[in-house]
Amino acid sequence: MKSDLTIQDFFTLARGLAATLDVDALLKRLGQSAEQMFLCEASAIMLIDDDQEHLFFKVATGEKGGLITKFRIKVGEGIAGWAAEKREAVLANDVSQDPRFTGQQDQASGFTTKSVLCVPMLAGGELIGVLEILNKKEPGGFTEADKSLLESLASLAALAIANARLVGGFRNFYSNTIEILISAIETRDMRMAGHCWRFAQRATSLGRKLGLEGQVLKDLYYSALLHDVGFLKVAGGWNMSRILVMESPHMEQTHPMIGADMIKGIDILKGASTLILFHHECYDGSGFPRGLKGDEIPLGGHILSVIEHCEEMRMNGYSPEQVQAILEEQAGKKFHPDVAKAYLDVLRTEEAKTV
Repeated sequence: MKSDLTIQDFFTLARGLAATLDVDALLKRLGQSAEQMFLCEASAIMLIDDDQEHLFFKVATGEKGGLITKFRIKVGEGIAGWAAEKREAVLANDVSQDPRFTGQQDQASGFTTKSVLCVPMLAGGELIGVLEILNKKEPGGFTEADKSLLESLASLAALAIANARLVGGFRNFYSNTIEILISAIETRDMRMAGHCWRFAQRATSLGRKLGLEGQVLKDLYYSALLHDVGFLKVAGGWNMSRILVMESPHMEQTHPMIGADMIKGIDILKGASTLILFHHECYDGSGFPRGLKGDEIPLGGHILSVIEHCEEMRMNGYSPEQVQAILEEQAGKKFHPDVAKAYLDVLRTEEAKTV
């Protein structure tokens, strides 16, 4: 029964590791689970430092765990350092008889290490770190079966960590790329500073107010951020000596279609690409580029349209009171009535906070 429970726990943890992209949360869960699964007093996860010559404690469980996280271990020194250097597991049920054991962490923390099972964490041949468990509570100490199971767990964890780091790197690249695009968009007009971020914040706030959630809300956020990306390409780009985009009607009329086309090939932005098409369409059909109206425009498109028109009024010097008056007057005409009403509430709430 005990063996069955351990295997069940292993697969439960493995599923969790595969689904986690938060490295810190992953490692914390791994350390706690290892301590429970192997019935030991403590566990520790050390990761290889950027210099590739040291291990640093990322997670340390047990009563004294918090005292040793400040330590760094040189690769090749101590049991953990040996496991990292040789990339081999170490099973020592009596560390006093193992010449690799230094006891330095015990002296600093007051913890008494009696037995250790330490395994390297490898992903594609790359050393990620080491995983160790200490002081088996059951008679007989750690077993070869424990070693085999911990090695499997360490391999899964290493792959999960490598994957999370890779995804994190892509996300960082992706976020920086979007920031660069937004900066380029906003430089076309001195009044545009902060426009895209403000637009995205208001769009998501309004979207939540109208019941949008999940992927639909994410699509709305990205479409709001990049709604004017088409200006980077129309007519071969704008003439930087002409600040105001409105001086070129062609650019104004075509940028929704061009912007949507620019990002439609990016999987994560496909939904946003569709919405960008609608950010100048109007409820009564008076917008562009297709003159759509009513339910021909998705709710996200109506949200973008309302905020875009209000932002344009703001940038052209309209007072908050004038913007709200026009929004209220055009509800059910130029603007979707429910969206206009909800956005009026948002604007009035913002205004009340500034008073």
